[in-house]
Amino acid sequence: MRETLTTALDLMFGHEGGYVNNPKDPGGATKYGITHRTLAAHRGVASVTPAQVKALSKEEATEIYRRSYWVQSGGDLLPVGIDFMAFDYGVNSGPAQAVKSLQRVVGVTADGIVGGQTVAAVKAFKGDLIAAYAAERLRFMRTLKTWPVFGRGWQKRVESVEAQAHQVIRGVVVNTDAALAPAKANPKDQSITETLKKPEAWASIGGLLSGLGGMASGTGPMQWALAIIMVGAFAIGAYFLIKRMQDQAA
Repeated sequence: MRETLTTALDLMFGHEGGYVNNPKDPGGATKYGITHRTLAAHRGVASVTPAQVKALSKEEATEIYRRSYWVQSGGDLLPVGIDFMAFDYGVNSGPAQAVKSLQRVVGVTADGIVGGQTVAAVKAFKGDLIAAYAAERLRFMRTLKTWPVFGRGWQKRVESVEAQAHQVIRGVVVNTDAALAPAKANPKDQSITETLKKPEAWASIGGLLSGLGGMASGTGPMQWALAIIMVGAFAIGAYFLIKRMQDQAA
């Protein structure tokens, strides 16, 4: 497998999630970006069930992308970086549309087929082709009727692909797992639950309760009123105590 295809697949899988079946998405049941129609065509059957889509392996998805998207998007012919952009665009909107958009940017006939003329125009392009291609992809996507529903996510994806293409050209190893990992929690944002796990928190609260209990000894009306006041005071005191411990831990 061509090295750039391996890189492109790693990056693309970082953008395509697992199984989804959004009723607002005309693609229907999808996994790794592979729709049920694409999976059925690859397997040579009339249709597949949502359960079969859900069971799709990453290995089979990789083979589908290699056979039905990478070559058709010009992956073996286009320069590094642009090949990944065309491939990711093709996965999202179809290889023919991805190539047509690229051809419009470089100023050749938009027939959806990558040939010698297209490759020559790409190599001769003056300026930032990556940025221009990303802008054209967004322009096309804004014309789709589903843009109001999915537009925000699509825009983030295109922006990410643009940045990653620049990194690929510079030879930077892009760690998609790190990009998808949740950010580390700020120590100052630790939850009250975590704070209450500390023995010193309960020791402090216990001391506070003991002092309040002594003040509320007795059974008369005044003692009951005092007990109610102390409950409120305890809640406020406990809040500020935990808050102080959080700040000290930070």
